[in-house]
Amino acid sequence: MMEKFEPKKFISKKIQELRTQSGERKILVAVSGGLKSLVCFEIARNAKIKDQSQVIPLMIDTGMLRTTLDKNHNIPQTEVKQTEVYFKKRYDLNLDVWDEGERFLAALKGIVDPVEKRKVFRDTFYRIMSQALRSYSADVLVVGTTISDIIETQKGIKIHFNVLHEAGINPMMYGLQVSEPLKELTRTRVKMIAKILGIPKKYLSTQPFPGPGFAIRIIGEVTREKIEKIRMATNIVESELKNPRLSQCFPVLLADKVIGIQNDTGFLGDTIALRIVETSKDSLEAKPYKLSWVKIEKIVRRIINEVPGVVRVVYDVTPKPPGTIEFV
Repeated sequence: MMEKFEPKKFISKKIQELRTQSGERKILVAVSGGLKSLVCFEIARNAKIKDQSQVIPLMIDTGMLRTTLDKNHNIPQTEVKQTEVYFKKRYDLNLDVWDEGERFLAALKGIVDPVEKRKVFRDTFYRIMSQALRSYSADVLVVGTTISDIIETQKGIKIHFNVLHEAGINPMMYGLQVSEPLKELTRTRVKMIAKILGIPKKYLSTQPFPGPGFAIRIIGEVTREKIEKIRMATNIVESELKNPRLSQCFPVLLADKVIGIQNDTGFLGDTIALRIVETSKDSLEAKPYKLSWVKIEKIVRRIINEVPGVVRVVYDVTPKPPGTIEFV
């Protein structure tokens, strides 16, 4: 018989494990602004309840993060800024942010292979984190790896940047001692934990965003121009789709140029694919969501009118498996 999951017991267990692992040493928490990293930070703070100054939240701005819209849906706000506000309001902490956008862009230059792209991103990320540990005199890095990340990496479905041991990589090659308090959990159970820890409700319904960000929502080489296009398209999709049944909804910028029409003449433009799915509890299966035709038309019209150079939008109806949720 499967053991019943008890969130409060799980939280207590992970707090004690991290307290034992870190001892008197400082803990660095990799913060992305997403639900998993916020839960990890709460666990780390509780592990250092006697001296919470030993827990350092660090956000790496990869240059490939989303912008979000404020409550009036008209003023874009970077994901970094939103997370800084969260930490100041909730903890009265100034979140440390390292701007590493140029470093990631340089590392990814010329790379078009999906697997290689993920490997390069992972290597760049952990080299930066290794540098950060030394800078803060910390010894333990906390990351929000979940069970689906591990399973997909082990099966060779795709490389998750936050999975090292299971990918055959010793974290010590980066000088890291890694803690993964959520590695036994599905996203559904992470949400259960988040509720008990008092994470605000809006983070429970926020669209998941991959660690490598727009690097894996751009097919082919990543460039600054492409990042801006997919960021604009993402804003449109997320502002138009608020249905809680949608596990994930996002656009992908495809690689090849296609013929379009502008001012009664042909020109080469870009194609955006829409990926809108409902996932299983473990995220290992997904089915395309049957979005209303009226809503599809509205999203397509906005993308074509608002994102420069886009001349075609397609709707991906591939289930998982055989397709993965992300394209890259």
